[in-house]
This record gives sequence, structure tokens and C-alpha cells, in this order.
Amino acid sequence: MRHLPAALVAVHVVVIGYAYDRLARKPPVPASPVAAVPVVPAAPRSLVSLSLAELEALARTEDSLVLAVQEDSANVDAMAELTHLYMRHGSFEQAVGPLARAIEVDASRDDLWYELLLALKLSGLDQRQVDLAARAREFADMARMAGHGC
Repeated sequence: MRHLPAALVAVHVVVIGYAYDRLARKPPVPASPVAAVPVVPAAPRSLVSLSLAELEALARTEDSLVLAVQEDSANVDAMAELTHLYMRHGSFEQAVGPLARAIEVDASRDDLWYELLLALKLSGLDQRQVDLAARAREFADMARMAGHGC
């Protein structure tokens, strides 16, 4: 008889746990059948391998993204897209500046931190000390001066 209350408490805990598991827990979401697109393709196309038309299109895209940052210096999405453009073509070191500036503006975005670590690793900058604040300033200055013929 002394062990009856302890047994009832144990059964009560098990029943509550089972009820929580069945009622409160959300069912798992099945994985999407569409494969996720990696940020950087397995084999980025180097700028040397591009045709003149592709290079011109790339330059126009880069100019439009830099212009978007020039118009709104807090446009994190344009900076992230510019970073993707650089990384897709193997310009990993060039991607560090826009990423550092984007993180200054919105440090809460985990994707930016991940991409910064990736860019540092792929560029080899992870092996030496890098002043990210200086890289961010350089990018901001470049974006501010873009289109002024300097």
C-alpha cells in the first residue's frame, strides 16, 4: 500500500507524456520533392570561361545590384544577391565585402553569417586575420561612388 501513490504518480506522468506526444506535437512535414539549390554550384563557372555576351549580362546585373545598394545603403537583399553573383563565378574574396556590410546592417540573419564563413573559407581568407569592418567600409564606399566615373 505504501507504493501505491508512487505508482499512480508514475502512471500519471506516462499518461500525460503520451497525451502531449499525441495531441500537442505537430506531425513531421515531409521533405519537399524539389531539391534545394546550393548557394555555390559544385563547379562555379570562372569568368574566363564566359562568352562576351555572358560577361556583359553579368556586368549589367552587377551594376544594377550595386545601384540598388547605392540607392538604399541598407538593402541587405541586394548585397546578398551581389554576393551570390560573385560566389557563383568563383570571386569568393570579392564576396566578403558585401557580406560584411550586410551583416553590419542585419546581424540577425544566419544565412549571411553562413555565407560569410563559406566565402572566407573558399577564398583562403580564413587562414589569416581579416578586418571585416574595413571590408564593409570599402564595399560601402565603392557602392557610393559607383557610376560617378571614379
